[in-house]
Amino acid sequence: MPGMTDGLSMEAKIGKVLMIIGIALGILALVFLIFFGNLSFSTRFFPSHFFGGGTLILAAVKIAGIIVAISGFIEAEKKKIQRAGILAVVATLLPPLDLILLLAGLLLLISPEARKV
Repeated sequence: MPGMTDGLSMEAKIGKVLMIIGIALGILALVFLIFFGNLSFSTRFFPSHFFGGGTLILAAVKIAGIIVAISGFIEAEKKKIQRAGILAVVATLLPPLDLILLLAGLLLLISPEARKV
Protein backbone atom coordinates (compact mmCIF):
# COMPACT_ATOMS: atom_id res chain seq x y z
CA MET A 1 0.00 0.00 0.00
CA PRO A 2 1.67 3.21 -1.08
CA GLY A 3 1.59 5.96 1.49
CA MET A 4 0.98 3.64 4.42
CA THR A 5 4.42 4.05 6.00
CA ASP A 6 5.85 7.14 4.33
CA GLY A 7 8.31 8.97 6.56
CA LEU A 8 7.97 6.66 9.57
CA SER A 9 10.77 5.12 11.57
CA MET A 10 11.36 1.39 11.61
CA GLU A 11 9.78 1.07 15.07
CA ALA A 12 6.60 2.79 13.95
CA LYS A 13 6.38 0.68 10.78
CA ILE A 14 6.80 -2.56 12.71
CA GLY A 15 4.31 -1.34 15.35
CA LYS A 16 1.67 -0.64 12.69
CA VAL A 17 2.17 -4.06 11.10
CA LEU A 18 1.92 -5.73 14.50
CA MET A 19 -1.28 -3.80 15.18
CA ILE A 20 -2.80 -5.19 11.98
CA ILE A 21 -1.74 -8.71 12.95
CA GLY A 22 -3.04 -8.25 16.51
CA ILE A 23 -6.41 -6.99 15.28
CA ALA A 24 -6.73 -9.92 12.86
CA LEU A 25 -5.86 -12.46 15.55
CA GLY A 26 -8.24 -10.70 17.95
CA ILE A 27 -11.09 -11.09 15.48
CA LEU A 28 -10.19 -14.76 15.05
CA ALA A 29 -10.18 -15.22 18.85
CA LEU A 30 -13.54 -13.47 19.02
CA VAL A 31 -15.03 -15.89 16.49
CA PHE A 32 -13.78 -18.85 18.53
CA LEU A 33 -15.12 -17.35 21.78
CA ILE A 34 -18.56 -16.84 20.28
CA PHE A 35 -18.54 -20.30 18.68
CA PHE A 36 -17.48 -22.13 21.84
CA GLY A 37 -19.75 -19.99 24.00
CA ASN A 38 -22.77 -21.15 22.02
CA LEU A 39 -21.90 -24.86 22.03
CA SER A 40 -24.07 -26.98 24.23
CA PHE A 41 -21.98 -29.79 25.65
CA SER A 42 -23.54 -30.07 29.09
CA THR A 43 -23.63 -33.28 31.04
CA ARG A 44 -25.13 -34.20 34.35
CA PHE A 45 -21.93 -33.25 36.11
CA PHE A 46 -20.92 -30.12 34.17
CA PRO A 47 -23.53 -27.44 33.55
CA SER A 48 -22.32 -25.69 30.43
CA HIS A 49 -24.51 -22.62 30.79
CA PHE A 50 -21.98 -21.21 33.27
CA PHE A 51 -19.13 -21.81 30.83
CA GLY A 52 -21.11 -20.48 27.88
CA GLY A 53 -22.14 -17.33 29.69
CA GLY A 54 -18.55 -16.68 30.76
CA THR A 55 -17.18 -17.02 27.26
CA LEU A 56 -19.84 -14.72 25.86
CA ILE A 57 -18.99 -12.09 28.49
CA LEU A 58 -15.32 -12.50 27.58
CA ALA A 59 -16.28 -12.08 23.91
CA ALA A 60 -18.04 -8.81 24.73
CA VAL A 61 -14.90 -7.50 26.46
CA LYS A 62 -12.82 -8.69 23.50
CA ILE A 63 -15.07 -6.68 21.16
CA ALA A 64 -14.29 -3.58 23.22
CA GLY A 65 -10.55 -4.36 22.97
CA ILE A 66 -10.77 -4.78 19.20
CA ILE A 67 -12.60 -1.46 18.86
CA VAL A 68 -9.90 0.29 20.91
CA ALA A 69 -7.17 -1.38 18.81
CA ILE A 70 -8.84 -0.31 15.55
CA SER A 71 -9.11 3.26 16.81
CA GLY A 72 -5.41 3.08 17.70
CA PHE A 73 -4.59 1.96 14.18
CA ILE A 74 -6.64 4.84 12.77
CA GLU A 75 -4.64 7.23 14.97
CA ALA A 76 -1.42 5.68 13.66
CA GLU A 77 -2.62 6.31 10.12
CA LYS A 78 -3.15 9.97 11.06
CA LYS A 79 0.51 10.04 12.24
CA LYS A 80 -0.53 10.45 15.90
CA ILE A 81 1.92 7.77 16.97
CA GLN A 82 1.95 8.45 20.71
CA ARG A 83 -1.85 8.25 20.98
CA ALA A 84 -1.84 5.10 18.84
CA GLY A 85 0.69 3.47 21.17
CA ILE A 86 -1.37 4.36 24.24
CA LEU A 87 -4.53 2.96 22.67
CA ALA A 88 -2.72 -0.26 21.71
CA VAL A 89 -1.54 -0.72 25.30
CA VAL A 90 -5.07 -0.02 26.62
CA ALA A 91 -6.46 -2.60 24.17
CA THR A 92 -3.94 -5.07 25.56
CA LEU A 93 -5.15 -4.59 29.12
CA LEU A 94 -8.69 -5.66 28.24
CA PRO A 95 -8.94 -9.43 28.73
CA PRO A 96 -7.93 -11.75 27.17
CA LEU A 97 -4.36 -10.45 27.19
CA ASP A 98 -3.03 -9.74 23.71
CA LEU A 99 0.77 -9.73 23.69
CA ILE A 100 1.08 -8.78 20.01
CA LEU A 101 -0.80 -5.53 20.61
CA LEU A 102 1.32 -4.90 23.71
CA LEU A 103 4.49 -5.21 21.66
CA ALA A 104 3.00 -2.98 18.95
CA GLY A 105 2.03 -0.34 21.50
CA LEU A 106 5.46 -0.37 23.12
CA LEU A 107 7.18 -0.09 19.74
CA LEU A 108 4.97 2.85 18.83
CA LEU A 109 5.68 4.54 22.15
CA ILE A 110 9.47 4.23 21.81
CA SER A 111 9.55 5.38 18.20
CA PRO A 112 11.12 8.77 17.45
CA GLU A 113 7.77 10.08 16.20
CA ALA A 114 6.19 9.60 19.63
CA ARG A 115 9.03 11.50 21.31
CA LYS A 116 8.52 14.58 19.10
CA VAL A 117 5.34 15.58 20.90
